[in-house]
Amino acid sequence: MDKKQLISHLRAAKSAHIKWRSYAQALVAGLPVNDDQVPVIHTDCTFGKWYYGPGQRLSSLPAYHAIETPHEALHGIYMQIFKLLFEVEETGFFQKLIGASKKRDDRKEQLNALLNSLIDMSKTLLAAIEMLEQEVMHMEDGEIAALI
Repeated sequence: MDKKQLISHLRAAKSAHIKWRSYAQALVAGLPVNDDQVPVIHTDCTFGKWYYGPGQRLSSLPAYHAIETPHEALHGIYMQIFKLLFEVEETGFFQKLIGASKKRDDRKEQLNALLNSLIDMSKTLLAAIEMLEQEVMHMEDGEIAALI
């Protein structure tokens, strides 16, 4: 694999992440999304499969390690969103009548706050991937050959 291919893989990984984020945003907006489109576990998404698979060839680079923490955190935030969207609460009849509107508003506020956190973490992750891409771009062919 040469520099051009590595950069192509990094850009494909960024695109996969952006697509994943759009599915998460759609889910919060109430649009139907298949479970497989927004995996909860960070190793199961397309980006995670690349990062923990072929991407490990870059693990000797400092910028590579800056990716893992925001990537895991991103999926942690998504897990909170997922639980909030799909939790089933046992409530009595009168609680449902009286508190349904307030609960719905509270849940909406929580979801929006979590979505904003997810978007911020996504930006952090994309910046870290960009740093890795820049690091690869500045490498000599011999250095890249040594990675592979």
